[in-house]
Amino acid sequence: MVYGRSIAVGVAMLTIVMLLAGLIFYLSLGPCPSGSFACDNGTMCVPQRQMCDNRPDCQDGSDEHPVECGLLYGSKEIADKIVRNAIEKQKQQQQGLLTIFKPSLDSNITANLTYPKNCQCGQRSILYCGRYAKLRRWPRISAEVTNLIIIRNNLTLREHVFANLTRLQKLTLKYNNISRLPLGSFSGLPHLERLEVSFNNISYLPHGLFSGLHSLQWLFLLSNQLHYFPMEHLALMPRLEWLVLSHNRLALHNEHLPKMRSLYEIYLDFNRIEYIGEQTFAQLDNLHLLDLQQNLITHIHARAFWGLGNIRDIRLAGNPIKELSGETFLHSSHLEALSLAQMPVHIHRSLFQPLNVSFLNLTGIRYDHIDFGAINSLRNLKYVVYDRFFYCSHSPQVRNCKPSSDGISSLQDLLSKPVLRYSAWIMATLTISGNVMVLWGRFIYRDEHMAVTMVIRNLALADMLMGFYLITIGVQDYRFRNEYYKVALDWISSWQCTAIGTLAVSSSEVSMLILAFMSLERFLLIADPFKGHRSISVRIICLSLLCIWFTGVGLAVTPVLLWHSGKHFYGSHSGTCFPLHIHEAYPLGWQYSAFVFLGVNLFLLIMIALLYTALLISIWRTRKRSATPLSLLDCEFAVRFFFIVLTDVLCWVPIIAMKIWVFFNYNISDDIYGWLVVFILPLNSAVNPLLYTFTTPKYRNQILLRGWKKITSRRRAEASNGNAMATTTTGTATGSSHPDDATNKALQLAAALTH
Repeated sequence: MVYGRSIAVGVAMLTIVMLLAGLIFYLSLGPCPSGSFACDNGTMCVPQRQMCDNRPDCQDGSDEHPVECGLLYGSKEIADKIVRNAIEKQKQQQQGLLTIFKPSLDSNITANLTYPKNCQCGQRSILYCGRYAKLRRWPRISAEVTNLIIIRNNLTLREHVFANLTRLQKLTLKYNNISRLPLGSFSGLPHLERLEVSFNNISYLPHGLFSGLHSLQWLFLLSNQLHYFPMEHLALMPRLEWLVLSHNRLALHNEHLPKMRSLYEIYLDFNRIEYIGEQTFAQLDNLHLLDLQQNLITHIHARAFWGLGNIRDIRLAGNPIKELSGETFLHSSHLEALSLAQMPVHIHRSLFQPLNVSFLNLTGIRYDHIDFGAINSLRNLKYVVYDRFFYCSHSPQVRNCKPSSDGISSLQDLLSKPVLRYSAWIMATLTISGNVMVLWGRFIYRDEHMAVTMVIRNLALADMLMGFYLITIGVQDYRFRNEYYKVALDWISSWQCTAIGTLAVSSSEVSMLILAFMSLERFLLIADPFKGHRSISVRIICLSLLCIWFTGVGLAVTPVLLWHSGKHFYGSHSGTCFPLHIHEAYPLGWQYSAFVFLGVNLFLLIMIALLYTALLISIWRTRKRSATPLSLLDCEFAVRFFFIVLTDVLCWVPIIAMKIWVFFNYNISDDIYGWLVVFILPLNSAVNPLLYTFTTPKYRNQILLRGWKKITSRRRAEASNGNAMATTTTGTATGSSHPDDATNKALQLAAALTH
């Protein structure tokens, strides 16, 4: 069958495209699976549990980064103290075992201790009672115990319950369904250093509960139901260093913390605090870390942190604070880390002017709420966390910026992954070479249907522009290799970025408009809905193409004129300079991007699909009424344009779907974003010339077979041409006997348009 070759060519092309798309998408995925993170420039995957475990697993040390680990497990000072104390105690215990106690006496000493049978005793003074102990009332425990851990039981405490444990240094009561702490519960514990009563149901603490705990250093009461905490009684614990009251219901109405020189860290995150007054923390002049994340704070007094002369880390993330006074951090000269993430606050220069922080967390803050000039004024800033990667291009002096990639670019390279670089060059080569062959063929081999030839030439020219866009991106990636962070801001704000962005949008829009124009003309010519539509003239074709180019280029140039100063439409959100805007729902120019890709392109895509469907239905009905079977021309026509519409859908539907998902707050993966821009976006430009030309028998024979036949079988070709001429003449004479003029007209028009 003649049209069987077109089917084979179309299926082969689509199969190759689908395989390439799947392969490139797979190779562009992140290097690490879920539950792990990449380090050493993406060459190594380390499980999340190995992060901040005081053992470097990455050669670049990123899994033990002091700032990140400090944010995960408290300040570096406290983390160092935990490790140091644990090492010292372990050495002391080992020395004690070797020099004081003999191995033969160890079992006897342990046997003399009193504790529940389902608990475990270790090192003669550590008692652990887990869920299998099934404790419901307080057991008898020997006074020799220094570390008591009771977890996942169901306890009811009474007064003076620990009175006989005079040597107790660490007490942990987690997940025990404790609802009440009676007054005097912790009396008689002069050596207690760490007290943790977390993950219980305690809602009230009586006054004087912590009396006598003069040695207490750590107090953990997180994940309870506390509405009130007697802050003034903290003065009864002069050595307290670490206070954790996270995940409670504290409001701190008119509460003032007393003066405590040893208190280094306070965790009040995930509570119900609404206001921070001037005197709330004014007396904590030695405080290093203050965690107020995820509260209901709407206002902070301008002098609320003035008394914190040694504060190093302030965390305000997740609070509905809309404005911070420029005086808020005026006296925070030692502040090193500041977290303002997930807040509607505006970042302005007066806020950061007195600061010299090294870490800054601005995740979730809108792009138009950030004064990047204020960020760049922080000369000591070494680590910053934004919501999107393209924010990092506005802070080129910050070497450690997160996120480290947007799926396409990284701090080192414009095209971060090798597969993206290779794909860009491969797609550019296919696009330019394929369209050059189309132009060459249409100019060398003259076609009697000049109107169709002109349209296909313009389509090839428009698609070729996408190839030049990809080549420019590839060249710039080569120029900026390993130092993209130094020139990122200059590049995305340059006229070159605007120029290639305009070129790419012009290419995609002109191509879509020409495809829509061709589908409309074929429908009017072949389906003939108005009974008398004639073949389009060359003059009308020229005017139509001129309007199409003017419209397509106008759609690309208009945003340049609208945002000609200040922030730019092209390049402001990606180093590829193409305004897809699928990483953020409402950035600068999102309305125009949605209008082009959701309005114009979606309308044209639906129009093309409907017109070709109606056209095929019209041909089928004509053949049915005339009782004439589908001719080879009809089958050829149906096959060609089925593949054309299918490739349009495969190219634009993913992009349009991503644009829609963004408006429903779906997070688009960085890997998908890179795949769309580098492979899917130029796909139509690379495949269009192949489908519009190489599926056409006449052009395929001229390009691929004509020269070979001349060399190998010139005489046989002449004889075959003579026989074919005679057969054609006979067939024409026979065909003219059919009386169905409408059918003959449709056949002639279809034959004309399939050349």
